[in-house]
Amino acid sequence: MKMIDYINEQPKLFREVLADRNDICAKFVGLYQNGMFDRIYLVASGTSKNAAAAAAPFMEQILGISVDIVESSRSLRFFGNVPLAIFISQGGNSTNTIAAIRRAKGIESLVLTGNPEGKANALSVNRMLIPCGEETVGPKTKGYTITVLTLYLMALEAALAVGRLTSGEYESYIAVLESTGRNLQENIERSRRWVESNADRLSHMGTVYVVGKGQGYSIANEGALKMMETLLIPAFGFEFEEYLHGPDCSLKQQISGCYLLPVESDPDHARMQRFARLHWNLSDTVFTVGWSTSDKRDLALVGSGNWYTAPFEQILPFQILSADIPVALGIEGEGARRFKEMDGLFDVKAKA
Repeated sequence: MKMIDYINEQPKLFREVLADRNDICAKFVGLYQNGMFDRIYLVASGTSKNAAAAAAPFMEQILGISVDIVESSRSLRFFGNVPLAIFISQGGNSTNTIAAIRRAKGIESLVLTGNPEGKANALSVNRMLIPCGEETVGPKTKGYTITVLTLYLMALEAALAVGRLTSGEYESYIAVLESTGRNLQENIERSRRWVESNADRLSHMGTVYVVGKGQGYSIANEGALKMMETLLIPAFGFEFEEYLHGPDCSLKQQISGCYLLPVESDPDHARMQRFARLHWNLSDTVFTVGWSTSDKRDLALVGSGNWYTAPFEQILPFQILSADIPVALGIEGEGARRFKEMDGLFDVKAKA
């Protein structure tokens, strides 16, 4: 199996998870109904943390409580009258997440993993499976998408169960997610054509700034991580307004850019487009990912028009380029090899 194989599994997996949402989320719904929680912590690292960051704003909107993202190594204290800590690890063997679970004494916890055999599962009485299956190549792709979807559905099912959402509101959200799932294959194909059309430019990126607004910031962080893991180049995610408060001063010819445009109704849509064009004047390895195109460096995707579906749409070009460009550069699998080497030295993953 290669990265592209896992990427191509996403449309089918997305539909299956939506169809099985009641069974998948039952554990969390029961826990939430009984817990009366006033704060949720999503504790994770790497791609799991980026997925949690993408899901948190939606979960807050749906549940009406604070949802905080904490890196596993920083989860030292939990606040709130009745907090719930959700520990997320696709493989279930991240040593820092395992350590975080062991530190979380005296509060309710839920372990969410994609591997029923992962060591994290034995550390909490409350366990849920991320229904994405294993990814053996190293960098996670379908794990990101399905983790975000699972967290979305957990919030929707719990909100319906406790009466925060009406059945009509719930069905409206599900309809949008179903439509997004139907568009996944088309967006994969559009991303693939975009990567092919820009392969030479993408192969010559140096340092990359990935910029998004709001929800786009969490996607930018995951896109940057994918490029670091596979292209082996420095990549940094920025929130658009924060980017304009200093980091943009470092732009020069050697700095590549990827700008994740918000939905067209957002007042910063045109503003970010203008900034991307300004960056184009400095470097020809600058791209936009959004909903319209005037240049082959622009990627137009099929969007729902809702901010919360962007993680299922705008992450795809980063997944595709991370699968394809390393092949062209002759470094396919080198990132995974380096990670394994570091794991051997620093025990990033728990061993059997």
